Amino acid sequence: MAIVIILESQVMKLILVRHGETDWNAQGRCQGFSDIELSDRGKDQVELLALSLKDEPLDAVYSSDLKRAVETAEVIAAYHGLSVETDKNLREMNQGELEGLTFVDIRERYAGLLSDWTASPEKVRIPGGESLKEVQERAWGSIQGIYKSHLDGTIVVVSHNLTIITLLCKFMGIGLSQFRRFKIHASSKSVVAFVDGRFDVKLLNDTAHLSPDLISMA
Repeated sequence: MAIVIILESQVMKLILVRHGETDWNAQGRCQGFSDIELSDRGKDQVELLALSLKDEPLDAVYSSDLKRAVETAEVIAAYHGLSVETDKNLREMNQGELEGLTFVDIRERYAGLLSDWTASPEKVRIPGGESLKEVQERAWGSIQGIYKSHLDGTIVVVSHNLTIITLLCKFMGIGLSQFRRFKIHASSKSVVAFVDGRFDVKLLNDTAHLSPDLISMA
């Protein structure tokens, strides 16, 4: 009689978290590599976010090295007795010459660039900054490294709006020209399951842990 051995699949649950709100978010300013701290409102969001994760059996918490992400990650990690591992490749898209500008500023000073970004965002490289593809490649490299280090378990990665969106495009096989299909709110959670090297998006932009007045549109 043949003996059949059933091997359990290795599953890594990846929780992608966008950092809490900053004053620049509220003001509608481009916020890429600029190292802006959480606002008081952002801190309130993050506390509710961390509480929603306190019963998750977390194995590790990773974060972009920018203050708004690290602050978010540290509140989450504190409930689990974990330290935060930072990675600059999880940063937001480098906005170059657009850093700190509002939409009105960009429309006045970079009308051509804005038109190109609206028509073909995947082809645009921000002056002095990055393209969506460059963001996706560096962030994807970090995610692959995290997966190799944690073939199973539950991992939190705290990152940024466009960075998370480019990763979701990668996970779902969607071209970067379609990145606007996703909306990622501050202090939201998105969940991806890695099973034997394959991935499956289970949850997108969850803000159920936030009170209605704390859901940011920026």
